[in-house]
Amino acid sequence: MCGRYLTPDEAAFERHFGVPAPEDYFSSYNVAPSQPAPVVRADAAGERSAAMLTWGFRPHWAKRAWINARAESVFRSNAFAESARERRCLVAAAGWYEWQGDAAPKQPYVHFAPDFEPVALAGIWTSAVENGGRGRSFAILTRDAVPDVRWVHDRMPALLAPEDYAAWLAPDTPREELERMLGEFTPRGIETRRVSAYVNKPAHDDPRCIEPLNDDGPAPEPYRDLFGRPR
Repeated sequence: MCGRYLTPDEAAFERHFGVPAPEDYFSSYNVAPSQPAPVVRADAAGERSAAMLTWGFRPHWAKRAWINARAESVFRSNAFAESARERRCLVAAAGWYEWQGDAAPKQPYVHFAPDFEPVALAGIWTSAVENGGRGRSFAILTRDAVPDVRWVHDRMPALLAPEDYAAWLAPDTPREELERMLGEFTPRGIETRRVSAYVNKPAHDDPRCIEPLNDDGPAPEPYRDLFGRPR
């Protein structure tokens, strides 16, 4: 599964996805369920745009929200199939967290591409009327973990290759092609870092979320804030 992740800064987001960041864009070291996060969508003409949507897929009929959907069954699921066919999105990320262990306290790790470069997680989105307005929300699709990260957790987000972004967003891409994308791509050189339980608290959103544990060696000096924020 994917229960927390981090997002790129605004400049990296625009450079990687080729669209302007929404006016309310903000980056995070620790995106948690129910929080807004950046996604990229496309209209019927293929024009891409970005928006901040709520993480937690909740259609108008649902009494609960789902943060993840299994890639292997998303096109057959009563809850997700319509959105998988018609409302796909790219979830902008700079890495994701997983927790190792069967009992508390579990050990958190962060997985990331070299230099925390942006990646796109496969997502689906929906909308519903909430409090007199229309709220839009999304779920991240997950797949079996690749060997490099399976030792931490047996599931991982389904990452998309940049050359597949347009086809993932296009409404007429055949289902067989979409399923291929979901199980095929993993960026080269995914790194894994053991981090502290500091990340467990959703309110914590600063560089300490991704700093290595002291017994893994000292953090680089000075430790770089990925988003240019003062430490």
